[in-house]
Amino acid sequence: MWRSLLALLLLSPLAIVGAEKICGSIELRQLSDFEQLRNCNVVVGHVRIANLQLPDNVNLAKLRTNVTEITDYLLIYHTTALLTAQYIFPQLRLIRGRQLLFDQYAFVVYENRNLRELGLQHLVRIQSGNIRIENNPMLCFVDTVDWIYLLANSTKQHFSIKGNRSPNHCPVCGGLSSDYSYRIKNAVNCWSLQAMQLKLQPPKLEGCPASCGRFGCDASGSCCDRNCLTGCASQNQNCTLCANYARSGRCVDQCIASYELHKRQCIDVKECRQRKLIPLTRGCRCVDHCPDNHKPTVDANGARHCQLECKGVYHVKRAADLEQLQDCVTINGSLIIELVDVKEKIVAELEQACGNIKEITGYLKVIHSTPLMSLTFLRSLDTIRGDELIEKKYALFVVNNAHLEHIWPTNRQVAIQRGTIFFHLNPRLCYDKIESLLPVLRGTSNELSIADVSPNSNGERNICGDAVTTLDAQIVDINSTAVTIVLDFMKYENMSTLLGYTYHYMEAPRRNVTKYDGRHGCGHDNWLMDVSNGKNRRHMIVNLKPYMQYAYFVKTLTRLDYHLHLDAYSPIQYFRTLPSKPSPVRRLYGVSDYSTQIMVHWWPPQRPNGNITHYILNFELHNLTKSENSTKNYASDRPFNTNDAADCECNDLEPYYSGPQPDDDKFYNRAQTTYEESLPDLIYVSRRRPPPKKEKFDKVVDFADLISGRSRQVAESQANTTTNATANATANATTNCTIIVATNATTNAGTNATTIATTNCTVIATTNCTTTAASNLNSTMICGNATTNGTKVIDDSEEQYNLFRKYVEEKSRLIQDTDQEKFIVQHDQPKCLEGHASVANSIEQKCVMEEELTGIKLPGSQQYYNMTKLLPNQYYRVTVRACVEGVVNGCSSPAILLVKTISVEVEQFLKGGH
Repeated sequence: MWRSLLALLLLSPLAIVGAEKICGSIELRQLSDFEQLRNCNVVVGHVRIANLQLPDNVNLAKLRTNVTEITDYLLIYHTTALLTAQYIFPQLRLIRGRQLLFDQYAFVVYENRNLRELGLQHLVRIQSGNIRIENNPMLCFVDTVDWIYLLANSTKQHFSIKGNRSPNHCPVCGGLSSDYSYRIKNAVNCWSLQAMQLKLQPPKLEGCPASCGRFGCDASGSCCDRNCLTGCASQNQNCTLCANYARSGRCVDQCIASYELHKRQCIDVKECRQRKLIPLTRGCRCVDHCPDNHKPTVDANGARHCQLECKGVYHVKRAADLEQLQDCVTINGSLIIELVDVKEKIVAELEQACGNIKEITGYLKVIHSTPLMSLTFLRSLDTIRGDELIEKKYALFVVNNAHLEHIWPTNRQVAIQRGTIFFHLNPRLCYDKIESLLPVLRGTSNELSIADVSPNSNGERNICGDAVTTLDAQIVDINSTAVTIVLDFMKYENMSTLLGYTYHYMEAPRRNVTKYDGRHGCGHDNWLMDVSNGKNRRHMIVNLKPYMQYAYFVKTLTRLDYHLHLDAYSPIQYFRTLPSKPSPVRRLYGVSDYSTQIMVHWWPPQRPNGNITHYILNFELHNLTKSENSTKNYASDRPFNTNDAADCECNDLEPYYSGPQPDDDKFYNRAQTTYEESLPDLIYVSRRRPPPKKEKFDKVVDFADLISGRSRQVAESQANTTTNATANATANATTNCTIIVATNATTNAGTNATTIATTNCTVIATTNCTTTAASNLNSTMICGNATTNGTKVIDDSEEQYNLFRKYVEEKSRLIQDTDQEKFIVQHDQPKCLEGHASVANSIEQKCVMEEELTGIKLPGSQQYYNMTKLLPNQYYRVTVRACVEGVVNGCSSPAILLVKTISVEVEQFLKGGH
């Protein structure tokens, strides 16, 4: 009965495209606004019913509309005296969700005080976007709707239903039975007491090809098209209403080699012209008027066209200003970028709107734009012609950009045909990067004046030029949530300015990340950062997502010394964490339309933690316990999950953005927003440590530097060191001779003496051990009381210096490689080789037993299963587990659902029997 009624409704004349009336987005705030929807069939846009207050004696006929589909979204918000939406949308069948509310929602019903029911009995599909029905205190018949059926993609679309009237206080579908007892709850899906939910059922499910899945097939065995909403239309049959796009009677997913009409049809150029519309190249659309940045033209045949025209001075202050630059390739004018809102995440929008610009005929001006770290969003820009100049001189004007570090994309130059450049007050933009623009200045000399480009106000807060070196960062160990990075050793002479390292990393599904693309100067991007205070070259990054590819690079954290400026970066590299056990499947949901069958749906795990290769499903008869009988909430769509502690670790609950958030009260705190300017001084000044004891030659770079220094005054001998000079030494002909020996060593210097050392003698030892001897001095060294025949002649100052350098380098390496045991990544125990090892053996062998799985194995791409051959009117306990490859015991904890098959009597009623 219901299927016959559905067929008649869906095949009504309103489905004929030629008879449809199209209208745009509409907002309904008062009774008179409903006139806009009076004769409208298709809303190309959205419908908002917000703050609507209806009089008590309103004529419901004035609310009735003929709308059958909405291309974007439907919002019902904060209404009073509205009891049901059935009066407004009695024929609504489809919400396409082309453009979503808040980029998420296609259907929202929120905070409506008197709303009793939705009543959208003809609605059969919400093609894209999520559903949110919350905080409607009187709303019933929400849990009785099969929302999974309405969703086009149940693995990507979600619904949130909470804060409405409790189902225990609401009527059930069909009302009360003759003996005033409640009928079986959830046995029939409905929108109200008498309005059943209409569902398209395929002609048959059994005997269909496996590729048909749960959509079934027709009598000839051809698979039914899921996107056809007027019946089981196969590829060779006509469909009068398609969920995506309709083209020549067939349903297609997108318009290829054709033009989009009203976000729902695909037509060719000829048909577009026949409708007296304009085929627009931008977005392959068929429109009735040209967009803002297009100029309407008429050709010799009288056909209308839209010519892209980007003319004038474009001033971009916010993301809303970028719409006028969409699809611009040549700007016949100038471009000014002045980003005034530091909270706005605008860099991605800049890349999307300006990425196709190849030429600017006037000038480019970038001023006061704190969010910008580079100009790489102009990735296609080739030429700045300079037909119009700033102050009749400057074609590229860049001033007062606090975080600008880079200009054009790597390996790309922009020719400036006329005019010169002006760079001032860009504290992080190195002067050598500005100098690299000289070869492209074709209209001026290749010299920069201080008045145009200041070497003092550009790059003064950054380390530039040859002082920037390359770090070698390597991954040495990794598991599912942590990774250990080891850097190469820093040279000893650079250690004095090193404060630590900063480790930058982000999720990178594709290996196309650069240091500047998408970067926001105030931290509103996807880069995360770990700071390692100290000189240890090892670091562990934790709280990573399993089986996720990351991009990373490392930067030194140094202080600026007046005579020593050093900095180092590592190139961007990638790593992927190991897979791990997934979280449980979400929203396990079951419905019974037949007395011997239950269709079970679920959503994939929120954290798959790897490649989901298969699901394990089990079901069994279930006898209700006493507590379950008392709750009277048997067939809930919310699963009872038995999750272990690992499944409760939600690393993705925090916003995945570095830096302070825009809503933070301390957002404008300079110490937080200008990290790289303030943190080095903060760390250096706040740690009041005594100055470290410096080695004697800690500033010596090479031998030439050693001998060029001023003469050092001869120091006194170390404690417990005795120096006996013979009478043959001439006091007036002395020279400075530095001998590095161990403490408590005795040095006897005499004329023509030889140097004798023991086997255990340490040649390099404590410093400040100075001996004065005669000219042509040969020293005899005796370490301890035991001597050997081994001799070592140390008469070459360069060799002494090299020995010292070796010593201090080894010492600095020890400082950089301490506490190695703290950076060991923990790994899961391997699988036991013995199939039935005891617990004691597994503990002794440090392995885990592999779990034996039983049940129905389903492919990882399938999130549904039709349970057949069941008993009527019985409860079944259903469990579903998701399993990941490459992990021992890599199946999630089971998600559990109790669901009941309908009785034979209810099945006959649904089929139209008596």
